[in-house]
Amino acid sequence: MKTNVKGLERVVRIAAGAVILGQAIGGYSVFEMGVLDEVVGVVLLGTGVLAYCPVKSVLGLGSKKAPARPTAAKKPATKRKPARKAVAKKPATKRKAAPKRRRAAR
Repeated sequence: MKTNVKGLERVVRIAAGAVILGQAIGGYSVFEMGVLDEVVGVVLLGTGVLAYCPVKSVLGLGSKKAPARPTAAKKPATKRKPARKAVAKKPATKRKAAPKRRRAAR
């Protein structure tokens, strides 16, 4: 059984059902007929506690999830370029220092 009564609506149903049922038991009638008070109170209290309302499910109402975001069309898979092979590096060689130039004597 999925829940279709959530959040604030559930709290309001429980509170209203308890108030109406309490008044019906206490002798005060919200509606003209005392039996109707008891039935409405029990139904509201029950749907609030169970978090399921069969009338809402029949009518297609209820706490529905937000619609999924449309996803962009996926591009067809392309072939990956082959990975480059690692080339062994030559060991670094020391450069020979250039010979110093001497000034010509004048």
